[in-house]
Amino acid sequence: MILLTNTIHKIFAENTENFLNAHNPTYEVYKVLNHIVSCRTPSLGAAVYDCKCGERSFVYHSCRDRHCPVCQHINNARWAEKQLESSLPIKYYHVVFTLPDTLNRLIYANQREAYNTLFEAASSSLIKLCADKKFLGATPGFTAVLHTWGQTMQFHPHLHVIITAGGLSIDRTRFIDKSADNFLLPVKVLSRLFRGIFIDVLGKKITLSDDLKNSLYRTDFFCYLKEPFDKPENIVKYLARYANRVCISEKRIVSYDDTGGIVTFSYKDNKDGGKQKTMSLPAAEFIRRFSLHVLPSRFMKIRHYGLMQNKGKSERLRLCLRHIAKQIATVYKKVYRNFLCPKCGEALVNPVHLTARDISLLNACA
Repeated sequence: MILLTNTIHKIFAENTENFLNAHNPTYEVYKVLNHIVSCRTPSLGAAVYDCKCGERSFVYHSCRDRHCPVCQHINNARWAEKQLESSLPIKYYHVVFTLPDTLNRLIYANQREAYNTLFEAASSSLIKLCADKKFLGATPGFTAVLHTWGQTMQFHPHLHVIITAGGLSIDRTRFIDKSADNFLLPVKVLSRLFRGIFIDVLGKKITLSDDLKNSLYRTDFFCYLKEPFDKPENIVKYLARYANRVCISEKRIVSYDDTGGIVTFSYKDNKDGGKQKTMSLPAAEFIRRFSLHVLPSRFMKIRHYGLMQNKGKSERLRLCLRHIAKQIATVYKKVYRNFLCPKCGEALVNPVHLTARDISLLNACA
């Protein structure tokens, strides 16, 4: 007998078969649900550990599916560590791009095209406005993460973006740092530009009626620009919560009545001042809502742009760090004169600290 200590795993294990019999899910949904049910069970194999005392332990393998709520925390930790290596020592802003609810049915029926359009419209809007000298006059670096759910697991596609509070000048000769400001871009201008690009690009990928286009041009597309983060590690920790997140987690499950098949979970009601509330659903409906957020096969839900774009990223970041170090050195030159290179004037960074014993050994070898 397999002991399922994780409540959310138990919900899927006991109710997925009933859900599949009652619905006709896509192959992608069927595959994801099968992975979740098999996660950390003997069907995926196990790692065997032999202790010196003679005790043998089995640790069942995880499914590693990006939609699995059982094993995503491991992916979060690995992803955060990798992203911290490429963060810049400046402030970052959090931008959220949302779409009108009237588009939900159309988007769900054309997920790959619509999600790609969402990424394209958001990134083009940010790059275009940041290039304008009225606002920044530079190329920023940003990471965009797709979410398709609201607090109650209903379909609500939107994009979370973490963007640098500054960027590399167009001629690449300096880094324009706006960390001292609490303003990056005008939200209304960004929202309208995002709306125009989204409608135009989506209309080229799928057929949109003239009535729908006219209606969308009259509808507000909301963008939210939140307060900047002050430290790179805080940015990465915050973004990691969104990067490999799924629509429900174990800590949100309040209770599961396996007799009646009722799942109760907590959620934040943003329409009521962010109050914490609970909702109860039949297990089949719970799984149905979960299945709404299974992404198309091989779809990239995390994308990097500008300074963070993969091609040439290392070279661009090194250039940004040199400019930032030079600007800091210029400001503090009188105070920290001894920490500048006597030959080229560049700031000396990342020193290796030696103890007194190390120095005596070096002198003895000289």
